[in-house]
Amino acid sequence: MVLPGFPEKTEAGVIEQMDKKLIFLDIDGTILVPEEGIRQTVKDGIRKARERGHEIYICTGRSSHMLPEELSDVELDGVIANAGSDIWIHGENVYRTAFDRAHLTTAFEVLDALDTIYILEGYEMIYASERGARILSESEPVPGDNPELARWKKFFIRWKNTGDIRSWDPDLTPIPKISFMTFSREEAERLYHALKELFHVAFFLPHSDHFFNGELISKTANKGTAIHRTAAYRNRNMGDTIAFGDSMNDYQMIQEAACGVVMGNGDEALKKIADRVCEPVEEDGVIRELERMGLIKASAHGV
Repeated sequence: MVLPGFPEKTEAGVIEQMDKKLIFLDIDGTILVPEEGIRQTVKDGIRKARERGHEIYICTGRSSHMLPEELSDVELDGVIANAGSDIWIHGENVYRTAFDRAHLTTAFEVLDALDTIYILEGYEMIYASERGARILSESEPVPGDNPELARWKKFFIRWKNTGDIRSWDPDLTPIPKISFMTFSREEAERLYHALKELFHVAFFLPHSDHFFNGELISKTANKGTAIHRTAAYRNRNMGDTIAFGDSMNDYQMIQEAACGVVMGNGDEALKKIADRVCEPVEEDGVIRELERMGLIKASAHGV
């Protein structure tokens, strides 16, 4: 498999200068504006950074097959998908791992006991729990719909590579990440305490007191470990890494990068460990911060 948007890998493309940076970008809430997409100003900024010799890596919780269409016309140096479990560099899959089966069994026991909606995210397929499939296909109503649930419904209805958990074959389809949704704070807290020893349990900012969602992420293959692996693969120093993110699934990446930048719209807990906080995604915060760092030339903004 070769992902779109990658230039050919050549010896001339290997960067020797230590002032050239490896820049890691989350997608949702970082370069993608909700209900709008990825702006041309951001695409232009990415292009300018690469023209100056910096390497650009998408580092997302999404699977590689779930990348937004807007990225298909953007040249990148790599994509880190499934929250750090699937690493692509110049179109080549250089690292891939998945959850231990015993850990998955424990997760299912906890999630099912709490009647939690959950989604198994494979590299090319996603599988919803039985109740989750009913809710995401809109055959079962839920109280208090919200933007995050609406986003998942669009994904589940639009994509062909979705199914419910009964069609999942654990021997054929490894699972590197699980997304979950629950409808009470008490259940969210019980989920966290039951699974925190086995997984990084990353909660997103709640939209209400009746909906909590997040991800179960590997402790040995997350966004933080992924930027270490990417730097090592590229024979680069971690001191050259910069990471941009907004939510708690970016925590390890922001913590491990030499410079961790959190968006103005980001989680307040994430801002506490940030080296810098930039403007919100709606104000092209990533591009403005790259300009302040002197990594790209400043230009006029349309916001």
